[in-house]
Amino acid sequence: MNAGGRPFWLALSAGLALAAAASWSFLSGPEAAKPTASDPILTAVNLDSLTEAVDDQRVSDERAADVTFSFAVEVKRFDDGTVLEQDDLHRMTCRAPSGDARWEIGMDGPLLGAYRFDANDDGTDEFLLVDRAHAIGLDAGGRSIPGFSIRPNCDITAHAVVDYDGKGEERYLLGLSDGRLLNHRKLGEATPGWKHVSKGAAIQSVAHLRAGRKDYLCTVDEKGVVMLLKRSGQRRVRTPAQLHPQEGPRAVAYEVRSDIGSSILVSRNAEGEVESRRFEDGIASPASSAEIRLLETVEARLPNPETP
Repeated sequence: MNAGGRPFWLALSAGLALAAAASWSFLSGPEAAKPTASDPILTAVNLDSLTEAVDDQRVSDERAADVTFSFAVEVKRFDDGTVLEQDDLHRMTCRAPSGDARWEIGMDGPLLGAYRFDANDDGTDEFLLVDRAHAIGLDAGGRSIPGFSIRPNCDITAHAVVDYDGKGEERYLLGLSDGRLLNHRKLGEATPGWKHVSKGAAIQSVAHLRAGRKDYLCTVDEKGVVMLLKRSGQRRVRTPAQLHPQEGPRAVAYEVRSDIGSSILVSRNAEGEVESRRFEDGIASPASSAEIRLLETVEARLPNPETP
């Protein structure tokens, strides 16, 4: 009954009123054909008002059709209850534990990672947000920090923020689709002395491992190559541990022990089964229940392609 909407029924009412007026004038003779202000039909129907109403409704309908609905989902929750939400237009909203919005910022794509730490030792935490196109630093109020923007010329495919010695000297590690691993610090400047050499395959995982008195940066790429690097980005030791080739995100978990050789890498094989292998020999074994839970925790943090 309302297929035409309000404009249709207003127009129809106007047409019926005009037809009724014409019929009444014809049947009432020449004298009645002269309209006066007291004519009941003309008094009841104001054509100008009907026209204005139709125009107003049309504009209202056009504006309603232009409304874009977006839906935000939680993408990060910090320890103090602060929440980051992102909608399908990639807008990021930071909410206080009470739910009140603190700030908003547009991103280039779905959020890959979010971190909060005191980047410049001023006693106030800054934010680092990472999507496939860039990593951007924000102050506590959500304002962009000048110069704290890292925008490589290819996609970011892996990321990590590490503090080697727990002294608040974070390093921002970004793995790229061309196999490079970038290392930045403080308010976004490149870390001096970094000498990583790309192997040409997209990096899928970056982790900082401390085994005994030494530490390692461990990377895994799409070819399944596992690298154990120094803080300078150069190779520290070789490992026979290798994984199967796989495109896209790959979850990798680690069980670090007293030395790197006996430490364990956990991942899924090509059939989807969870395997563990020591760095010293690289031999795959069925994962224990504890190792499976460890990997599932990492998998839960991977970006979901079905969300913004």
